[in-house]
Amino acid sequence: MLDQSSAPKIMPKLVIFDCDGVLVDSESIANEVWAEWITSLGWPMDAIEARARFLGLSDTAAYRLIEHRIGRTITSDEISQNHARLKARFASELQAVPGVEEVVRALAARGIPMAVASSGEREKILTNLAQVGLLHFFDDQISSATEVTSAKPAPDVYLLAARKAGFVPRRCLAIEDSPNGVKAAVGAGMHVIGFARETPASDLATAGAHVVFETMAEVRLHLDESLY
Repeated sequence: MLDQSSAPKIMPKLVIFDCDGVLVDSESIANEVWAEWITSLGWPMDAIEARARFLGLSDTAAYRLIEHRIGRTITSDEISQNHARLKARFASELQAVPGVEEVVRALAARGIPMAVASSGEREKILTNLAQVGLLHFFDDQISSATEVTSAKPAPDVYLLAARKAGFVPRRCLAIEDSPNGVKAAVGAGMHVIGFARETPASDLATAGAHVVFETMAEVRLHLDESLY
């Protein structure tokens, strides 16, 4: 954990969560599936490289990178095959990020509004959150990169999440696990917690995170101290 002694006390009214890697423990599964798929397209890759190259990117942005590397357009059938593999793995293996349910329940108990701002497709977000039992905490406050012009690291999806909930960005706090996500939330003018469970803390701090923690227990303590 980075030194938090200089972290400012804040009183946000809306807490916005990234989804993959913050609410649902999907990153390791997705990286394995994407690496296998990209390798089959002609770009040899393992899960570690897949995470390094595509963490925090929308599917559309990832497809552009892959197409540039393999020198052709990815077909709709190839995309569907990858989605089917992901769906099958998630259905049997997906779980909530350890400790995040306690964070969300504590916020709900105190009446703190919550939202989701994700690079994923809306249908996938809804399905995954429902599977791990977290969807009902967010009602209709789900924002996807497919609803905005530019995905993370652009601030669009965070600005959309704030607008949907009726809050100005400076009254929002975001929790992010990727440098691109941190840049997006900072660019939107929000206070940002970097969640360094899998991403190096230094990468999130360099991207602009105001504080960085490695566990959800630490995130919850910070929220208890700064929100109440």
